[in-house]
Amino acid sequence: MHIDIIRRRRIIDFGKEMRAIELLAPAGNMEKLRIAYAYGADAVYLGLNKFSLRDKADNFSYEELEHAVAYARALGKRIYVTVNILPKNKDLEEIKKTFDRLSDILPDGIIIADIGLIELAKKHAKNIDIHISTQANILNKESAKAFCRLGAKRLILGRELSLSDVAQIKDAVGAEHEIEIFIHGAMCISYSGRCLLSSYMIGRDANQGDCAQPCRWKYALMEEKRPGQYFPIYEDDLGSYILNSDDLNMINHIPELLECKADSFKIEGRMKSAFYVATVTKAYRTAFDDCIRDKQKYLSSLEEYNEIVSMASHRPFTTAYNLGYEDFVNKTRESMTYSNSNYIREYTYCGIVEDYNKELGLARVHELNPVYIDDTVILMSPHINTFEQKVIKLYDEDMQPIDKAHHPAMKYYLKTDIPVEKDTIIIKRGGQ
Repeated sequence: MHIDIIRRRRIIDFGKEMRAIELLAPAGNMEKLRIAYAYGADAVYLGLNKFSLRDKADNFSYEELEHAVAYARALGKRIYVTVNILPKNKDLEEIKKTFDRLSDILPDGIIIADIGLIELAKKHAKNIDIHISTQANILNKESAKAFCRLGAKRLILGRELSLSDVAQIKDAVGAEHEIEIFIHGAMCISYSGRCLLSSYMIGRDANQGDCAQPCRWKYALMEEKRPGQYFPIYEDDLGSYILNSDDLNMINHIPELLECKADSFKIEGRMKSAFYVATVTKAYRTAFDDCIRDKQKYLSSLEEYNEIVSMASHRPFTTAYNLGYEDFVNKTRESMTYSNSNYIREYTYCGIVEDYNKELGLARVHELNPVYIDDTVILMSPHINTFEQKVIKLYDEDMQPIDKAHHPAMKYYLKTDIPVEKDTIIIKRGGQ
């Protein structure tokens, strides 16, 4: 295999075929969009202030989306907009207006979950590709072909499939239609996210973007003849988080991903931090490119990739169904964390570089967590090799020496051992 860049798309020579592949990252706001592109994403997906399944994300106004699309075009990158709620009648007129406005802004795709919205999109945003959301729960080739006949350009398959299933669906829909799969991030315990727990228990509708994540709560058992008497639910004494899925992580299986014939590889996480977007995107960008150019280099660098994807907070990792149903069944206990729903935090995100003065060797930093003189920090950049250094000199905005940068969102200057670039992230070992 080798890689060519044609109009900023990665075109892979697989011997018998040439295929464009895409690394797709989440963009919960404009900062995360910029970070995703800087750290190697070919495209991002984002939500508007309405009709997106991430109601609590910052999301984008129409004006912000216009700016984002212009920014992406200048980089030769792509943007997909989610309109993926399961709408009720009261939502339809406003969704038509949303499609009309998107038709003027021209993102590269609209992500839809509800079958009825396909016709509305074809009428009101006919110049934009239709992508079918994972919420539509496409799990077989006949379902896939049906959505293609309705006008879909891309199908975002359910996480319940193996990579072998993915390849069969791609063969069925052909080269004129695209297949997108998730490769990293949090997973819902329900089929393709179609969950009613949040709505039933506290009146927050997951299918309208307002999930309270009750699958992460701790549960107990009550026997009907003993009202008020609660019994903890145990799994081999590990605990009672019976619905708590681990996070998907396919960084160790890039060769299998390249062979499964998918066109786009998606990272979950519009609610996650810019730190998460930077580290996970960089890890997968590097892993994909290394594997395509030199598989042995990829195999010898697995420890490095795994360290990078583990920097941002995460749950224990699993490959879920990707390697086959039997593999998943055999590892079911490894794919669920029963003892708690806490994140693993091994690193602290301290700040991001806004500018760099080459003459003085100083990075201007936006502070997110404290940094002190004599701390050892890790600096990870979009294009410069990651390195560690001891903090020797810190200055405030007036260029006065300080021994700590600890005020929320303060700006300060850090003396670096080697030059860095804008959007370099500063990390310390040890979580908070």
